[in-house]
Amino acid sequence: MGNVISWNLGPLHLSAVLPYIAQTMQKGAAVVLLQEVLIRNGMTVKVRRELGQMFPMYECYIAARSHVSVGNDENDRMLVEEYARNKAQITIVTFLHKQVFQPNALARTWYKPRDLSALKHMAHGRVLWLEAKTHDNVSISIVNVHQATAKRHDLQRQIILLLRAMIDAALTQWRIIED
Repeated sequence: MGNVISWNLGPLHLSAVLPYIAQTMQKGAAVVLLQEVLIRNGMTVKVRRELGQMFPMYECYIAARSHVSVGNDENDRMLVEEYARNKAQITIVTFLHKQVFQPNALARTWYKPRDLSALKHMAHGRVLWLEAKTHDNVSISIVNVHQATAKRHDLQRQIILLLRAMIDAALTQWRIIED
């Protein structure tokens, strides 16, 4: 059970991707990292609880974006309008297998407040950094990144540099990072 699955599923609503998530969970991976799963605003806790009931062998963690960034092209504007109409938010979801990991991994703040202004829309709901312990008491950092800035190479570079600084600060732990 040393495998990791990562999948960018969208942006599609949870109801549309649930069959794919169920198929993925049947593989029994130690870590499952999902990006761009849409849920209704304010439903993060409920969705996390429901996913935990659907997949009882896993502990579920979710980071949700509170807004969608508007780019310069018409497709970006249409997407933002669609999210607003549907009252949806983009999430990243991490599942940790209970046979591999101890319960209650800690979500870690991966940026410093002084970096917040430079990060703009990347700070919330795009990175889910968990500090988990295996049943063998090995500490592992698991980082699920939704890097939706294909047009903003400057922001991509900033995120990578900040994540690199965090990794370098704690070289004694194992890391799983997926983008």
